[in-house]
Amino acid sequence: MNIDVKMLAGRLADRMRLVSFELTPVHAHCAWPVFKGIAEGTTPVFVKLTERDAAERSLAFLAAASGVCPFLPKPVMKEALEFEGLAAICTEWKEAVHVNAEDMTEGQLGAFAEGCRLLAKALSEYRGRIVPLSDEDSPARQYDELRCYSLRHPIAGRLIRPLLEIPERERSYGGRRLTAVHGDLQPRNYGFDGDRFAAVFDTDDITEGIACEDPAYAFTERVRRAELSAQSRRRLADMFCRMAEMSPWPKEDWIFALNRARLRIAARRLARHPDAAFVAFDIRRRDAPLRNFSDCVRRRFFLV
Repeated sequence: MNIDVKMLAGRLADRMRLVSFELTPVHAHCAWPVFKGIAEGTTPVFVKLTERDAAERSLAFLAAASGVCPFLPKPVMKEALEFEGLAAICTEWKEAVHVNAEDMTEGQLGAFAEGCRLLAKALSEYRGRIVPLSDEDSPARQYDELRCYSLRHPIAGRLIRPLLEIPERERSYGGRRLTAVHGDLQPRNYGFDGDRFAAVFDTDDITEGIACEDPAYAFTERVRRAELSAQSRRRLADMFCRMAEMSPWPKEDWIFALNRARLRIAARRLARHPDAAFVAFDIRRRDAPLRNFSDCVRRRFFLV
């Protein structure tokens, strides 16, 4: 996506009535363009381009929750700036270091658990517009997609049988109270300052779910990484158990959140190659560490 950075900086300066405003692109791997800005030569800010609805959701949530969660950035502009068919969000810059879940210190783990609790509280009290959980993103739909795939490719389908054997009560929202969730709380989207939980980013995709899905995804997103050793995965499981012990959420919700992550990862891969039998091998490879992770968590913390 080609963005005229100089023109965007000029538009922001005009809107904010500033003499000077500089922008530097950061995080080239992100799906949406993001920048670090310097207002008036001294004040650092964060600028992100995204869809209009997402920008309005993010600004509304940040305006309501920044006082409750000190790690959330405060909006610099109350409204998003229209730019080349997108909307630019401008918030304060939060200086933070991204730390993968398996690399957290004991102090960071405790701060992360408390930060997730505060974030979940702020999200539960948010009364603005959120993205309803679409039928396509529901656990039931994702499970059905995997089941239909196994019927189309019965031999390859055997490789994803563990996903199809997840009991319905452990993969269904049935009876659970849905609330607003961040939806993508992975290491790129949170950061620390020493042992202090210092920042949460990308609140423009707030959607429906259960509160512990966010911290559970932060760990399962790491477990699926092929470069992690067995020792790192065991450490992740140990840390996850300790974090769950600190949380106010019941074990049934944590089990659901882990299985929800497994389905999300498999369905995402299947969506790219809906009729390719070879994709079952990739799904099995990605699911195996998650399944082991889930089993380890059950044994060590949930005792089931």
